[in-house]
Amino acid sequence: MFDLIRENQLNLMLFLCGACAVFVFLLGHTRFLSKSRKWILILMEAMAFFLLWFDRAAYIYSGDTSHTGYVMVRVSNFIVFFLTSGLALGFSLYISDWLTHEGKLEKQPLLLKITQILAAFGMVMAVIAASTNLYYYFDETNRYHRGPGFLIAYIIPVICPLIQFAIICRYRKVFSRLIFTSLVLYIFVPIICGITQIFTYGISIVNMSMVAVSISMYIFMYLDLNDTVEHAHQIEIRGMQIEQERIQKLFDKTASAFVSSVEEKEDITKGYYEKVAGYAKKIAANAGKDAVECEKIHYAALLYDTVAKEILPEITGISRDDMPEVAKIIKIASDFVLMTSETKDHDELPLFVARENFVKESGKEYDELYADIMVKIIDAEGEEAGNDRAPVIDKEISCDSYKEKTSRGIAVETQIKRISFSCELFIEKDRAFSAPSIVLFDSYDGRTHFDEKTIESYHYLEYGEIWFDKFSVATAARAIEEKETSDLLEQDDATGGRRYEILAGRFEDHMKLVMRTKDYAKEVTVALPSRSQAVYIGLTGENCRIYDVCVEPIGKAVELGDIPRIARPISYIDHLEADIKNVQIDRWMSDSTEGVEIDDKLKIRFHTMSLPEADLIWHCPYIVLFWSEDGRIGGPDYREYNLIKLNGEDQGDKEFAKNRFSVKKTTQFPGWGRWKEVNKDGMECEVNIVRKGDRIVLKTENLGINIENVTTVTDDRQKVYVSLSGDQVALTDIRIE
Repeated sequence: MFDLIRENQLNLMLFLCGACAVFVFLLGHTRFLSKSRKWILILMEAMAFFLLWFDRAAYIYSGDTSHTGYVMVRVSNFIVFFLTSGLALGFSLYISDWLTHEGKLEKQPLLLKITQILAAFGMVMAVIAASTNLYYYFDETNRYHRGPGFLIAYIIPVICPLIQFAIICRYRKVFSRLIFTSLVLYIFVPIICGITQIFTYGISIVNMSMVAVSISMYIFMYLDLNDTVEHAHQIEIRGMQIEQERIQKLFDKTASAFVSSVEEKEDITKGYYEKVAGYAKKIAANAGKDAVECEKIHYAALLYDTVAKEILPEITGISRDDMPEVAKIIKIASDFVLMTSETKDHDELPLFVARENFVKESGKEYDELYADIMVKIIDAEGEEAGNDRAPVIDKEISCDSYKEKTSRGIAVETQIKRISFSCELFIEKDRAFSAPSIVLFDSYDGRTHFDEKTIESYHYLEYGEIWFDKFSVATAARAIEEKETSDLLEQDDATGGRRYEILAGRFEDHMKLVMRTKDYAKEVTVALPSRSQAVYIGLTGENCRIYDVCVEPIGKAVELGDIPRIARPISYIDHLEADIKNVQIDRWMSDSTEGVEIDDKLKIRFHTMSLPEADLIWHCPYIVLFWSEDGRIGGPDYREYNLIKLNGEDQGDKEFAKNRFSVKKTTQFPGWGRWKEVNKDGMECEVNIVRKGDRIVLKTENLGINIENVTTVTDDRQKVYVSLSGDQVALTDIRIE
């Protein structure tokens, strides 16, 4: 290696000299450095240039006995030894500048001053050595030889850097990572090379290394400055972001205050416009709009009825195709919030009713893309969107005439609930009868209805009325049976009101009530029309005031056998079975067929019939692609790849699968009204499935709804199953080909 350097060192020296000259030029035109640091670096780069230039000249003129050679050899060697200590002085000044500016030191460390004195002394010794042959001498052929004090010349260039390193370590926090690295290299690379050069002759690795680290110092300083500028830029950007956020919050508060005042003035439910804006932003985000566009749509929706309608055209009165995109989004968001909010004109509708409306009107009243997105938002949010809000309980109602008022419905489920209340009876001369009672019913909004319009709109169905004595009336219920018990309440209300208590729970199409007072108690069994329909308890009465209503679960569920059956089960699958057992699904995926493994090609034929109480579009068969250990939906380690409804819906990408779903309505599609009618009458369906590796293609067409889905399974399961399920539907004559 040393031989290679020896052979090429003149060229290496020339290259390093050129690099020094370039950096001196660049430093002369640099504006980002302080004046003092700039001139220190120029001085150091210049000294490095001359150090190596004259060292190279010393090699060139060595052995030249001419007058020029005689002069150049002596001048060159003197400058090399002189500038070696000069660079140590320059480096000390460089450290001093950092400690003064970045370190904010008012007084320089004593050790640093000592290094400056030692470096200056080394320069003086170089002058003395030039006339005393202390460091070197020349023979009669004008060739350089080491003198008796040659090693003395290395004392200061070694001691000074070691002291400087101690200072650098002491003030480590003053220097950035890059600057600290450059300082360490500047100190130890020449020292290592100096020790090496003691044992070599004829090469100047010390001087070349000093020039190299001088160049690297500029490079590292430039990189550090770049980091500093970038950091400052980030701070500036963050400052701008903070300011923007502050302005945004101010604008939000101003807009919200303005909207709140409009809501109060126009008697609109507080927060109505905020909800509309929130859903409009969600629709836009799910449609792939960027953050800026989403914010624009958010504020357009927030201020539409107050400001934006002056800019955007009226949503009503123009066709869907002529609406601007933002208006299409706002209309869907506004209609959804309106449907699911309680206003002076109507009660809030359940989410599934709003969902039904968007499914039915997709492509007609509403833009198809945004309507489908709204449906997926409803499904994704589910309970966050309002489906699992704490039920509103009417704490008090008063009735003069019978059923003048009825409380909001209290849902009866498999988890048993205790309903308790106090009742004040209005027993006077002109009021011969006074008592509370309950109404059993089902409706979309969980309320009782009496006029034909709302009965039809909310699908109200009354099962019966029951009093806290021996009387009851069955209407839509198939049967009601009562049995008096001795389990009476211990006492009445402390304020004088009579206490009443109900325990209520259901299992499939039967429900059980335990109704108790201080004077009378009974068990009531009710046979409901079907397993699919909900049942609510409404508190009402005649000439009474019901108050202190409390509803709480008791922590126990109704199980098979807890309720005696008083009516035969209703079945729509009493037919001959084909390849797979018939199945009746009374509620959302409450049952399903056994899974069929998809190997290559598979055709499934079956007969479907929506149950008589089914009244929503998605009350139809579902096709489920999945994997589980036992080959059944919901089995151990269940992984669902897609769920496809025959009304043309799917659930999109899953955790373990990607889905490309497409649905088209052909000219044979009869409209959703006729669709539901045909499903109730019953129809034949066919599903074709082809699997190639991890790719599964499913095709089916029913009543003009053409569905094609491509599922790509992304997990490591080798088997994929298909099963039939649904919601309020009976599936029979299931054949596998």
